[in-house]
Amino acid sequence: MKKRRVRSKQANQLIHLKNIIAFSDLMKESDANIVYLGKVTQSTIDGITDMMEESMIERQESKQTTKRVYHVMIEALQNICKHADSTAEYASNSLEDGLAKDGIFLIGHNEEEYYVTTGNQITTQNTMHLRDTLDKINALDKDGLREMHKQAMMEGSISDVGGAGLGFIDIKKKTGTEYEYYFEPLSPDHCFFILTIRILKESVKDF
Repeated sequence: MKKRRVRSKQANQLIHLKNIIAFSDLMKESDANIVYLGKVTQSTIDGITDMMEESMIERQESKQTTKRVYHVMIEALQNICKHADSTAEYASNSLEDGLAKDGIFLIGHNEEEYYVTTGNQITTQNTMHLRDTLDKINALDKDGLREMHKQAMMEGSISDVGGAGLGFIDIKKKTGTEYEYYFEPLSPDHCFFILTIRILKESVKDF
């Protein structure tokens, strides 16, 4: 009986190892550098940004690219906390404790760009406003973004889910690329919000 348990444990370990190797190969194929799933806290944000910054220095990326990617990573991770469902069991009121335990964060790169993808659960009632905000920002040119940024600052409604989305405006100004997003329904009251941001490596002035 004991030998069976040992064999079973060894078999499970082997399957687990194969899964890790397969996932590692998948990350290489998709040019992913960091994949994180779990609790999002200030320590999480600091750890991910530090690892990625060190990786970009090793690849000898330009200071402009490194600075832009660093800025987007911080904003994207903080957005997980800002827009996570505050009524969910995994939520708290403190960034130190983790505002969104079920956050997903992925960053990768290819020859032309870096890309950041985040995912978190939000309430269905917030999807309409979030979609409208992202669509509006996607449609704006440089002057339009500047005006929206100015209006958001004046109104003072810049950080909550119902606000003007200053973080999203800042990211678009830094990257000049459009947001790619998707809402996956989970239940009548909740969905999973997936967002991808692309940062071009070429030398581009702030949009």
